[in-house]
Amino acid sequence: MEKEFHGALLDALTEAIVRKSVVTVKNAENSSIIVVTATEDEIIVSLSKIPSIMNDVITAVSDCLGKNPDMVYNRSSVLKDDFIIYYMVWLNNNDGAKLFVEKEFSAPQNRITYLSQKALIFLQGIN
Repeated sequence: MEKEFHGALLDALTEAIVRKSVVTVKNAENSSIIVVTATEDEIIVSLSKIPSIMNDVITAVSDCLGKNPDMVYNRSSVLKDDFIIYYMVWLNNNDGAKLFVEKEFSAPQNRITYLSQKALIFLQGIN
């Protein structure tokens, strides 16, 4: 990922965390769209169009946050057929994060490829 886009991604992450809102980053060079959502419970980075940059996105955000993602998964868009959205989620240690994991894990359209130990513990505690 080019340095300029890396900086834009980290600026979006900072803005999303400060404002507790949704921030979108568009990369005209490779047509990717990254949406950063920050709440008290989780930080979600979603990526569309270019899944090959997912590892770069995970590395950049993980380096900034000082921790690896707790969930990585993808699903088809509800707005456009044949459009896959890739999700990377960093969880906080609270009840809202536990509810988020339960909701996302139980959604049949989600194809979960990675769960951290924290996410697994959240799932085991849900009954």
